[in-house]
Amino acid sequence: MGSRVQGGRLELNGENLMLQIYLDRSMVEAYANELKSLTIRVYPSRPDALGIQIWGDGTLTVKSMGIWEMKPVFES
Repeated sequence: MGSRVQGGRLELNGENLMLQIYLDRSMVEAYANELKSLTIRVYPSRPDALGIQIWGDGTLTVKSMGIWEMKPVFES
């Protein structure tokens, strides 16, 4: 099986990083500063599904965070 790490380099050039992350059952979509995006299928029921991790060079300070629950498009 290939690497489970997905990503790439994003040069911020002194700007703050703004992430928008959307989770929808088995899909994760992430957008960084409206410049880069990543879409990946995940399997949250697997025993090794322990969460999402974000890392980078230097120190990290979270200035704000918002969490909203998405409603389904179609009712089941």
